[in-house]
Amino acid sequence: MTTADILLIEDSPSQALQFRLMLERAGYSVQVAATGIEGWRAASVMKPRMILLDIDLPGLDGFQVLNRLKRDRATKHIPVVMLTHRDHVNSVQRALNLGADDYLFKDDAAAELLPVVEQALALAQQAHL
Repeated sequence: MTTADILLIEDSPSQALQFRLMLERAGYSVQVAATGIEGWRAASVMKPRMILLDIDLPGLDGFQVLNRLKRDRATKHIPVVMLTHRDHVNSVQRALNLGADDYLFKDDAAAELLPVVEQALALAQQAHL
């Protein structure tokens, strides 16, 4: 598996394609995983600069993946931005409590995806200086 800037863990093929194309147009390399377990394994192997993680995933859900990532010494430093639907506001607090760096409502992705990604990457870079 090649190293990518961003690991996108999203089970909707249309949303994964939309997000991947937006990020690639901005110059990022993106690897997509369609399930929680596939994403967790990919993160452990490729150590991306950041992870975009859907909450509603088959198998391991986003909370379970986030919990595993933040407990693992090899992946706990990777910034994670959760992807959720606006009607799951209570999920946002749970994700932040588990160690997510930020969240993005999928409805706002067209306008907010790149600024959120850039901010998460910048904060991670500052933390490693």
